[in-house]
Amino acid sequence: MSERPPTLVRHRPRGLLRLAFKLPVYLYRGPLASLLAWRCVILLTTIGRKTGLPRRTAVSAMRLDDRFIVFAGFAGVRADWYRNLLAHPEVVVRAGNQCWRATARVVLDPAERRALMTQMAEYSRRCGPPLVVRPLLRLLHIFDYDAEIAFALAHAEELPVVELRPHSQIPCS
Repeated sequence: MSERPPTLVRHRPRGLLRLAFKLPVYLYRGPLASLLAWRCVILLTTIGRKTGLPRRTAVSAMRLDDRFIVFAGFAGVRADWYRNLLAHPEVVVRAGNQCWRATARVVLDPAERRALMTQMAEYSRRCGPPLVVRPLLRLLHIFDYDAEIAFALAHAEELPVVELRPHSQIPCS
């Protein structure tokens, strides 16, 4: 096993796409939380590396046994949530209406990152926008989920991948 930190750098989404990515944070309540979790979206609360304040973001996740695997595909190593958990690896994970304290670990082995991204690509048909909506989003140039998965696969060895290991269940607030 070779260890090499992820290096993928991308520009953050702008405009309406950035707003669309922030929207699930505010919608992650009640039955909508269950719907978002069913589409592989979890709510991740990190501690701000500069402010020390809680920061929430919605991220795509793959559940593997007793852990969650998340990918920083949209901003790569520049993603704020990724940089926050590097500074403070203790996080809170919310999947639907269940919450846990968890410890984040960056996957340093490029081969393991590729293997996990390959699993996510197979898993992704049930994640993200529903299959019937994807062509419309692509046609309107709003978001191309399938192209994002293809990009992540092509750059899987540089892509930041994080393992979240829940260690204690807590009440959701």
